[in-house]
Amino acid sequence: MSNSDGVANINYTVFTVCNLAYLPKALVLAESLAAFNHPKLKIFLFDKKIEGELPYDLAEFEWVEDLGLLNFSQYAFKYDITEFSTSLKPWLTLKLLECNDKVIFLDPDICLFSSLNPILDLLDERDVILTPHYITPHPEGDLGMMRFGSFNLGFFAVNSSYESSRFLRWWNERCLELCYFETQFGLSTDQKWVSIAPCFFPKLHISFDLGYNVAFWNVHERVISVNPDGGYLVNNEYPLVFFHFSSFDEENTELLSKRSFADRSTGRKDYIELADRYNSSLQRLKNKISTTKYGFDFMSNGDYISPTLRRAYASVLKDLPCDHDPFDSNGVVADFAKKNHLVSDGSGYKPSGFGDVASNKSKFYLINKIMKLVLYALGPNRFMNFSRLLVYLSSFRLNRDMWKL
Repeated sequence: MSNSDGVANINYTVFTVCNLAYLPKALVLAESLAAFNHPKLKIFLFDKKIEGELPYDLAEFEWVEDLGLLNFSQYAFKYDITEFSTSLKPWLTLKLLECNDKVIFLDPDICLFSSLNPILDLLDERDVILTPHYITPHPEGDLGMMRFGSFNLGFFAVNSSYESSRFLRWWNERCLELCYFETQFGLSTDQKWVSIAPCFFPKLHISFDLGYNVAFWNVHERVISVNPDGGYLVNNEYPLVFFHFSSFDEENTELLSKRSFADRSTGRKDYIELADRYNSSLQRLKNKISTTKYGFDFMSNGDYISPTLRRAYASVLKDLPCDHDPFDSNGVVADFAKKNHLVSDGSGYKPSGFGDVASNKSKFYLINKIMKLVLYALGPNRFMNFSRLLVYLSSFRLNRDMWKL
């Protein structure tokens, strides 16, 4: 509901999650909220606490390690930063609903261009609001949505009803245990779970308002123009409420995102003004704190925690003492890492994806040669089964027998 001034009553909160490196993006979001008279953004910091001056004039801050989550350090160890921060979104929402009638979540790389009041008003009638990645079949096929989920969980909104709590408890249970980014097994952090949620929660509201959650993955169906009455319009019809600057390319703002998408190579002139405005705010809000390395990437002695170690740890977690500290460089997990040759300095590591295929052609050539030899040795039918086995082996957490404890 809104008061006579058109400002939503203060019975709600808006929150985001990020590590310190993402803080400037969260502060852009905080400024954009303030511009439309919303309360201060609540930022939950997924990082080890450090000494440093946080900009409390722009936002409210909570260190997640202070919130009393049972087995907190184990979640921080088994998940990487993306998995960890997304895994606690439903848990945090449930906590916020203890003292708020309505809760809105926005990813830290979102920026408002209009008020959230229409969403707040809608929550008077709807328990949970979600947005699809897009609503028009993609001209290049819809495999991306098959991999990452139907809904983009960079935004969701809930009220304090029984139905929303039921949904959040279900989502929370799955995220705490299985918030991995392993698309080969149907897992895509917190998002893929919600693809099946409408089967269990018929009151979920799917919003088809094209002014919400505009991003690189839906540019094929959305064109931005200036609204003569102020702000921007999507397809000359929907007021642009918020834009999701996911994987934003700060060095090439005209390309919008570092990820591939429709029209990226040719450019989209209608998005340039938004990207330039966002980048200007982003550069202004960068600070020394945001250069801090992710604290949960390191053991207590400074040793780097490799992605392989995280997955191997998840595989043996049930066999470890309940009260162990996985970050203790003199503890059971450090011993486990040494026994299994999982200690790494982390130098030069970056995750690889489809975008790296072209730069690794020589490696693929060698691997294909080896695979041909295996094909000749096994025959086509056994080779197909062997290939499927490799998919299973690609998740170290599912292969307990690989690891010595």
